[in-house]
Amino acid sequence: MSSSTKRSTSVLLSLLFLVGALAVYANFVRPEFKEVQQLRAMLAAKTQLLENQKTIMVQIQNLLDQFKGAVQLQQTVNMALPTNEDAAAIVQQVNAIANANGLVVQALGLNPLALSPTKLGSVRGTLRLIGAYDGIKKFLQALETNVRVIDLVSLRLEQGSKANQDVYAYTVVFNAYYQQ
Repeated sequence: MSSSTKRSTSVLLSLLFLVGALAVYANFVRPEFKEVQQLRAMLAAKTQLLENQKTIMVQIQNLLDQFKGAVQLQQTVNMALPTNEDAAAIVQQVNAIANANGLVVQALGLNPLALSPTKLGSVRGTLRLIGAYDGIKKFLQALETNVRVIDLVSLRLEQGSKANQDVYAYTVVFNAYYQQ
């Protein structure tokens, strides 16, 4: 074969390889490339959706934490201001405070007061105690710091049965509040 034939054959073969490469590119690579682009777009969309959902989950968790705080606050308010008179709890609390401070309860009376427009109801309590002066001081401090909201209305001090002892009789009038 002559050199021009070899050149022509080589150019023709190069062209055939080029056309073959273009045909392979057009028939096999381009459709797969389009599919890869679609998959990348889908991956980007799902990644964005995942990030959005993570952000939403964090916000929901923050809201739940805030509501837990609100529930705890509501429970604390309900302990301080019950939703009804709960006379038994008043008797139990006042009696426990008196006993803890060395006082003896002689009498305890509770009377509901007229409803107020402030949505707070109140119960007037009259309490007769006997004990040492130090005990009544501690009793009044404990009554002020008790969980339930209780206001002291009046305190009357009387000498005990024996003049030389540190034993007195006390009449304590207080208001205990509740939510209407």
